[in-house]
Amino acid sequence: MIREWFATMNDVLDDLILRYPQASGEEKNALQQQWDMLKSLSDDIIESWLQLEDKMGMVRDIQQQPIQVSESQKLLDSFVKGQGYFKLHMFKHASDQLKEAVTLYPDFVGARILLAMSCMHMKQWGDAQRHFQLIEAITEESKLQAIAYNALGCIQAIYAHLELAQCYFYKALEADPAFTDPKLNLESVQQGNGQLQLQFGSAKLQTLVQV
Repeated sequence: MIREWFATMNDVLDDLILRYPQASGEEKNALQQQWDMLKSLSDDIIESWLQLEDKMGMVRDIQQQPIQVSESQKLLDSFVKGQGYFKLHMFKHASDQLKEAVTLYPDFVGARILLAMSCMHMKQWGDAQRHFQLIEAITEESKLQAIAYNALGCIQAIYAHLELAQCYFYKALEADPAFTDPKLNLESVQQGNGQLQLQFGSAKLQTLVQV
């Protein structure tokens, strides 16, 4: 079924490639709309696939870790509870659960990034910075890298290191150009009116880290 769907998309693109150079202005507009729709579908598929790969990687890593079944269950339980508390904005409770998860499995990026964002909301800037620096160093997922860079930019802005903050916001946009929070943060920092309105990236994070 998936192969048939991709075959259909390829057929549509082949037709678009053949028709576009000779198309009239009105027909080019119609073909452009068709292209935009296919591009949007492609982006959604890639994002969903990356989320699936992240979960599969988590399972593979857990299987390879020399931990007992009871510890694997404890890791999953801590993460699920921590994620639930995070969604309810109960960041202290979320932090407690997620700390247990990263203690059991330090390379569990999903748990660590939720822990880092919980620290942000509790204004524990030092802890948040430490976690986000580790995340941007170890994750290969560009959207998670963008969230980490954006959060690190927010921390530097809070510390009044505005040039460094802007560097991080630009890195976030480079990693994920569709991420709107660093754009808004850049505007806030560049206005220089002394009243920063910073977007941490929590909403984006909740759409990416699911169980």
